[in-house]
Amino acid sequence: MRVLILACICLLAFPLGALILHNTASANALAGVTLLSESVADFQLSPALPFTGIAASGHLPFSAPEAGTFSLSTAHKLSFLVLNAGVSHSGDADYSLQDFRLGLALNYEGLSAGYAQHLTLESAATGSYQSWSGDAAVSYRTPGYGYEARLLRIGKEDTELHLSVSTKIVTGIQAASSYVYSPSGPDGYRLATSIEVTDNLLLQSSWQSSPNRFGAGLKFQLKGWDLMYAIRTHPDLRLSHSLDLGYTW
Repeated sequence: MRVLILACICLLAFPLGALILHNTASANALAGVTLLSESVADFQLSPALPFTGIAASGHLPFSAPEAGTFSLSTAHKLSFLVLNAGVSHSGDADYSLQDFRLGLALNYEGLSAGYAQHLTLESAATGSYQSWSGDAAVSYRTPGYGYEARLLRIGKEDTELHLSVSTKIVTGIQAASSYVYSPSGPDGYRLATSIEVTDNLLLQSSWQSSPNRFGAGLKFQLKGWDLMYAIRTHPDLRLSHSLDLGYTW
């Protein structure tokens, strides 16, 4: 029964453009627009982030406990290089999926360029399977604007190309837009905003097409620690819920 529920969720979500899952609160709040991300957890979606630290995430896609995902990510600076690694686990005794990730990026004066290798392991009653995929990204960030190009799941049928730009609207408010190209599905557009409500409180939100989905999240930050909760809608399924806990250094 659990396998059937998971399969139904995948069949409903995948044809609508949700091929690459977003397992962090930051990614769900921003519709995966990592150009506005301030979380180590989002190394899952981009190897070209300038942050170092550690983060743990819990994700409940479409309010289905059987598909719950738990993730751990960490990144460390080695001179002008950033080494990142992480693991995600979802499922139970009937069906489980693990994603192991190792990436390396060049980071110098706002410019980041990196690559990450993923090993995905699936286990079910019918057997165990493994597959490899890669992510590559280049980004440039300044206090006033930013650019990013990401190629996710290189060599797989659900490859996605993300092209993003961001700008500072006023002090404390940033906005970004993305164009997403996928050979296996419809192209899409994403808009995201990040607002500093106070020195310790950050509000992030987003909209995406194909399908129409909205996301919103609230992050509390204190002395390197951050705690974030986010929700994301879906036109046919229930709300998704995510929680991040991280520490940056």
